[in-house]
Amino acid sequence: MAGPSSFDSTKAQLDWMEAAEQEVAQDDLAALLLETRGVLEKLAEGNLKLGTWQMVLWQPRWVFASTEALCYQKITADERPIGKEKRIPFSDVQMIEELEFGEFVLQCSKRDYTFKAPDEVKCQVFVNNLRQLRERWRLSSSR
Repeated sequence: MAGPSSFDSTKAQLDWMEAAEQEVAQDDLAALLLETRGVLEKLAEGNLKLGTWQMVLWQPRWVFASTEALCYQKITADERPIGKEKRIPFSDVQMIEELEFGEFVLQCSKRDYTFKAPDEVKCQVFVNNLRQLRERWRLSSSR
């Protein structure tokens, strides 16, 4: 009986490469999710307007990404998450825009969500990662 054909050998190599690529993609996803978390400030809705002045309220929140949404929760004084988790599904996000001073906004169909990172580098990481996660979500939901 003849040994494995070159076709079988090539198929086995291609299967191995596909499995390795999937493993790398999962590792990349895990790294994205780990990097896209931390304490940020969220701009409160309904800020008070006094003539030409506007008072804004920034609320500290524990913010983290999942494969389907950006999530956030209230935090305690020692920065532990408490209360109900709120989600901004990637399906609702029309645009992710980086602003100045470490701020970024998620423009959604019904409202905008503005967040402020501790510094501009952390802001850039969040914006880039959220864009990648939203694109991954789009690709997976279109299959």
